[in-house]
Amino acid sequence: MSPISLVGAASYMPRRIVDNRFFQIEENEEVHVMFRGVKLRHHVSKDETAAFMIDQAARKLADRLNLNLQKDVDVLLTNVTLPDQPFTGCGAIVCHGLGIRPKWVLDAHNGGCVSFLYMIGWAKAIMATYGAKTALVANVQNAGGRLFSQEQNRYRKQARIPGDGCGVGYLVANDESPVRSIDFRTYGEYAADMNAIRDDGVPWYEPSTHSGYVDFTEAKIADIMARANRMVPEVIKSTCKQAELPLDAIDVFITNQPNRIFLRNWREAVQVRPEQHVQTFERHGNLFGAGLPICLEEAVETGRLQPGHHLVFGGFSHAGDYAAAAVVHWKPGGN
Repeated sequence: MSPISLVGAASYMPRRIVDNRFFQIEENEEVHVMFRGVKLRHHVSKDETAAFMIDQAARKLADRLNLNLQKDVDVLLTNVTLPDQPFTGCGAIVCHGLGIRPKWVLDAHNGGCVSFLYMIGWAKAIMATYGAKTALVANVQNAGGRLFSQEQNRYRKQARIPGDGCGVGYLVANDESPVRSIDFRTYGEYAADMNAIRDDGVPWYEPSTHSGYVDFTEAKIADIMARANRMVPEVIKSTCKQAELPLDAIDVFITNQPNRIFLRNWREAVQVRPEQHVQTFERHGNLFGAGLPICLEEAVETGRLQPGHHLVFGGFSHAGDYAAAAVVHWKPGGN
């Protein structure tokens, strides 16, 4: 199959920055390790729609890479945590805002925290099958401001972890910065372990005076931690093996960032030093699917990712229904 390259990333972070005083946290409150460690996070405001966030990040990326978006986007793929509308994705609205008319527009609703990698895989398949040359891949996390900032949810321990943001990546059908391997795992037996619920038991799509939230009991948390600590290193090691990349040859490591414990455990499992692991957890929180492209931008802007480096992505989603990893040889020609 012809090579596909990941050549750049950009972000849009919501204007509103929220510290821990926003949440109804009692002094000396016992908090599970899953819900600790965030000092700051961004929350979307009502006017910051998913389409607007993608538009802003895409324009930033276009300036950075000197792109003409009207000519340089054959494929648009989006993943949004809480879509702007219940029945449709935001892809067509993004196209209108940017003035682009890609032949292939796909609004994905699965993949969760590793949807960035899933969309890279889909872009690769579309390019190989239909001859597309370029793709814009966009992730939006907006559950912080839309869900966890609600008055009934602010006291929940899980509410302080999510942060909002948008990350986009740009893919080209060449070997400029090749994706050397990419792997996906599906664990359907865990798919029902993360549910949107209300205290009155009313389904999310029916009227209610109660806010919805994610059901994470103590028992579920223990199971999720055990499976994530197993499945993420497994898929990363398998993907590195496919790319013939020894673990000690990893230069930069980027995962989704649910909490400090996962970050540490995954890093230690693949023997990566802390300075190689790019993450923004303390100031951005859990960015869900947007975490991978936002951390990629961070790696480039801080100089931690240099031409010739081997970049490894990895992570899992939801309660463990998906896991994925990828190896990228970042601009080996020095561009």
